[in-house]
Amino acid sequence: MGNFYDEWLNYWDAEREEFARARKVMHEEDLEWVRTRQDYRAALLCARENGFITAGTTMVAEIPPGWNTGMHSHGEESMFIVEGTGFSVVDGKRYDWETGSTLFMPYGSLHQHYNTGKSMARYYSVMGLGLQRFAGLARVMQHEDARETPIGYPKDVEKAESDIHPQYGRIVARLKDVPRIEKKEQGARMAKATDIASLNVAEEMRTAGIKGHHGALYEIMKAPENGFKASEGEITHIMCDPPGGHSGKHAHMEAVIYVWQGEGYSMIDGERIDWKKGTLLHVQGPQTVHQHFNTCDIESRFIRVEYGLRKLYFQPIAKRIFPYVYYDFSSD
Repeated sequence: MGNFYDEWLNYWDAEREEFARARKVMHEEDLEWVRTRQDYRAALLCARENGFITAGTTMVAEIPPGWNTGMHSHGEESMFIVEGTGFSVVDGKRYDWETGSTLFMPYGSLHQHYNTGKSMARYYSVMGLGLQRFAGLARVMQHEDARETPIGYPKDVEKAESDIHPQYGRIVARLKDVPRIEKKEQGARMAKATDIASLNVAEEMRTAGIKGHHGALYEIMKAPENGFKASEGEITHIMCDPPGGHSGKHAHMEAVIYVWQGEGYSMIDGERIDWKKGTLLHVQGPQTVHQHFNTCDIESRFIRVEYGLRKLYFQPIAKRIFPYVYYDFSSD
């Protein structure tokens, strides 16, 4: 073993070199689909296994009409229904969903998903498997395999009395039921927020009357009134920009962005990365300067993920060295 302290002094430079080599984008046509015991087909989006340097794992999976996923349990999972209709059975209770719904699977919950529509259902999944593995807690247990749904199955499953579980918080929220915050309202809303993530963003963003960072935001797991209790990884917002518009330029710690709608490009640390529906963008952090440009004739919509390792731990304690920096505002 060499001089351990010299190795410590080299950590930062070595990590910057590693980050420079890492993957930063995944396009729909580059997905490597596989059949698993849990899913008819699934593909990694942003994970250590496929070349990203990230604190979590994101993937997409599809459920054909008349099929259900396997039944399994593991750590926390946040999910977004990219398209389709169906329901999930979580610890023996049924929760219905549709395109644009966000779901939360509590740690250790037994869950399974069903497609009740006539077309393919797709969901976007966020997990903290890498951190669980590091902590010695990565236990994934398979109870049933994915299959065509038998007639009359599942049996004796009651619909949940509420979308909010009395212990684990909200399980499902539909897009029509979550707040959409327009640009002119975002500064005032942020100024009133008391959650740890809001308290550690750039001060310019926490000012009533300030122009917002995006044309509009759907607040999902970020909004306390929605009642989600996700800790490992949150689907915080859907970030929206108008046709021909752009976001503000800023820098912060890691964020993962999945393009649900629209076409355009992003400037990430001086590099242009084009995107379209189905693209995954990885903002590596810390201090990764980036800005997003919508070049199409419809509103762009990004599904944003923030891992608890950033929100609950590093951003609050490391902001003296790695502050959330707001360089410029969004377009009018």
